[in-house]
Amino acid sequence: MSLSEIAQEEEIPLRYLEQIFGRLRKKGLVNGRRGPGGGYVLSRKASDIKLLEVIKALETEFFNTNCVLLCPGSEPPQEVSEPGCRRESICPTKKLWTDIKGLCESYLIKHTLADLADGSLEME
Repeated sequence: MSLSEIAQEEEIPLRYLEQIFGRLRKKGLVNGRRGPGGGYVLSRKASDIKLLEVIKALETEFFNTNCVLLCPGSEPPQEVSEPGCRRESICPTKKLWTDIKGLCESYLIKHTLADLADGSLEME
């Protein structure tokens, strides 16, 4: 299916879709075809593509920090080059956000694009 067809059908700006599909192609989730009748196709069966793969391809900051979420007042620690939070060791919500991250990843790894397409996503 061409991006222009998807953009029109789903009412999504074409330039935004180009960015999305560029990331999906770079991660090997879709293959592009040029020329007449060109467009994008999945690189594997929809039942073989985990939703977590798609999220990781598109969302570079999906719970991806030292402290899961950066609190106000965050600053890079002296000994580590990655950003961190100076309150991490006493943060009352760190376990909450860590658990939520685990639940999200567990859900997304159990379900595939086929599940999403056929409406069979379920909480267990």
